[in-house]
Amino acid sequence: MKKIIAVLLFAVLLLPAAALADTIGFHGYQIPGLKVEGYIGWHKVKADYVGEFNITWDEQEVLAAYCTDMLTYGVGGKYKVQDLSSFDYKDHADLYQAAWIMENYSPSLGGVDDAYDTETATAVQAALWNLFDNWNLTKVKGNWWQSNYVTTLYYEMLAEASGVDFSTYTFQNEFHFATSDNKQDLLFATSGGGAAAPEPGSLLLMGSALMGTLGYLRRRKKALRA
Repeated sequence: MKKIIAVLLFAVLLLPAAALADTIGFHGYQIPGLKVEGYIGWHKVKADYVGEFNITWDEQEVLAAYCTDMLTYGVGGKYKVQDLSSFDYKDHADLYQAAWIMENYSPSLGGVDDAYDTETATAVQAALWNLFDNWNLTKVKGNWWQSNYVTTLYYEMLAEASGVDFSTYTFQNEFHFATSDNKQDLLFATSGGGAAAPEPGSLLLMGSALMGTLGYLRRRKKALRA
């Protein structure tokens, strides 16, 4: 009977944690951007909503997040999340360059003066779309100086990122790449201060250890009675 109760207790503990794993909540735009137009090959693509996303990941605070999938819409729900370090920088140069651009220019990561955060967030987003989708920025729907500022910064970011040696570069933030079957893929940064929800495999190991401990205590109790 005790064994059945222990198994049921373990199952109850496991299910909520498994449900929380890799869940991204969307809370809007923390830094809205400007409308933009560009091309993927000969196909013109417009974006009415750009900028940094305000999201949480497994209830952890996310410092900055950007879309990496130009042709997919919607944010939030179940995602597969992987640390940037799990990708080889030689095979995934786009990911590392995108993270470098975010770390050095993203307004929420301290990259620019607050007076230019709207324009900079637009340039960061445009640069990431270029890296992941070969999207080429052609028009920024703002006033004259905004258009020039964003376009100039866009090319500057891409040029600088392409020259970074990632075999020696050390990121100050922790970056994560999140992919979804039907929502926008995301690249986001955390400070590493939050505790991630335990993975099912870790919980299984912990549960096995608990069951082993319970078995040992029962045997010891029987031995003491003998």
